Amino acid sequence: MKLFSATNVTAALACALLMSAPSVSAESLRKSNHRHVVVHTHRAANKVVVSRAAPIRTVAIASAVSMKSLPVGYVRFLHGDEMFYYNEGVYYTKKPSGFVVVKPRAGFRVAALPSGYRTIRDRGVTFYSFNKIRYRKLDGFFVVV
Repeated sequence: MKLFSATNVTAALACALLMSAPSVSAESLRKSNHRHVVVHTHRAANKVVVSRAAPIRTVAIASAVSMKSLPVGYVRFLHGDEMFYYNEGVYYTKKPSGFVVVKPRAGFRVAALPSGYRTIRDRGVTFYSFNKIRYRKLDGFFVVV
């Protein structure tokens, strides 16, 4: 039986040579007074983005437009001797051709305004505005003024 083969002896010799070699330096072999300097400039972009909220459910008041049926969730109410319908800030009345969008009369009352209404202070009085219609809060209702 052979204890050492040629490959084992060669590997052991190579390992011994590596162990006895001086340590490897990270410095370059040529010393120079010239230095390479890399300057990194970082610029923070403080970009301010201003966006305005889009108006919600705004409807132009047009009396010439008629609809065959009302949107889901409408409320029916009687004002004087006329029947009106209300849904999400829009007022309707019934005509022979269908339901027509109308401008509300002063005194119409609704329990709540849809989201997107604005609060306005005028001469110390608080008003609420939605769809170019101004309301005032009285006794828990919003009343068209």
